[in-house]
Amino acid sequence: MIKKAKLTTWIITLTITIIILAIINLNTGQMKVTPAEIWQLITGSGTYAQSVVIFDFRMPRIIIAILVGFALAIAGDVIQTTTQNPMADTSFLGINAGAGLAVMIFIAFIKNQDANLFMLPVMALLGALISTVTVFFFAYKKDTGITANRLLLTGVALSGCFSSVMVLFTLKLSPENYQFVMNWLTGSIWGTSWSFILIFLPWFIIFTTIIFSKSKVLDTFNLGDEVAQSLGISLHRERIILIGAAVILAGVSVSISGGIGFIGLITPNLAKRIIGFKSNKRMLLSGTLGSCLLIASDTLGKCLSTTTEIPVGVIVAIIGAPYFFYILIKSNS
Repeated sequence: MIKKAKLTTWIITLTITIIILAIINLNTGQMKVTPAEIWQLITGSGTYAQSVVIFDFRMPRIIIAILVGFALAIAGDVIQTTTQNPMADTSFLGINAGAGLAVMIFIAFIKNQDANLFMLPVMALLGALISTVTVFFFAYKKDTGITANRLLLTGVALSGCFSSVMVLFTLKLSPENYQFVMNWLTGSIWGTSWSFILIFLPWFIIFTTIIFSKSKVLDTFNLGDEVAQSLGISLHRERIILIGAAVILAGVSVSISGGIGFIGLITPNLAKRIIGFKSNKRMLLSGTLGSCLLIASDTLGKCLSTTTEIPVGVIVAIIGAPYFFYILIKSNS
């Protein structure tokens, strides 16, 4: 049995790591701002240019990375638990593909993107929701309802279909719009303003609260469908509620961070190895690991290139792909 202090130690360690990475991130970029200069800005001195760079651009980006990393990790944890598949994450339900297709259609047909900048997250969220509803519709079977395997297989098939359609829409994009869409699809934290944080925060609070309030229900999913039903759990209803909350949380996250994958795959599996299967503890650790992974990837992406930033989704994929194969090998062993 892992003691409670074990979780506390991990959370404190990860929180300190996130703070250190955030300080490094604040000082990373074309305009260097030292920790001493950051402290001067906090105490009311410093230049106007430094203030704009730190408080209007870099700090919102860091906060978004921390919140999005937590949200994607929690969403992935819920999907893995409800489907009992350790290799499932939000992309398996077509969330990333649906959001990406909606963004591409919007950019292809709306000529003045600058005037409609805040419509992009709305379109991405709608795309993610429509994609998920479509997956649920085709995964439903009259006799058995919605089973985990049918849900995942349908999600993978729909994601492939949406990806093919996206290739067709690239023919309608100008070089500038094509570059933006490609950055978005590879995962680039582009919603770097306080306005995006204010838009994102209510969704984050509401749906993380719903998910954590269902932690005991998630515990029963770990026992298997038959045992959960014998305990009086309505699997069909609870699966829809939990996956629906996870989809909305992931959809809102993807809408301002781009198509970042693997976080919802890696962090729940790591959390299970560290803390076990108790859902409330596992999700808290998983979310903190997600925040740490995303802020670390963002910082690394900014440090590795002096001319242009490497999209954070690329860094996460480089880290996540080997772990995915590790999970795949272990699951077949």
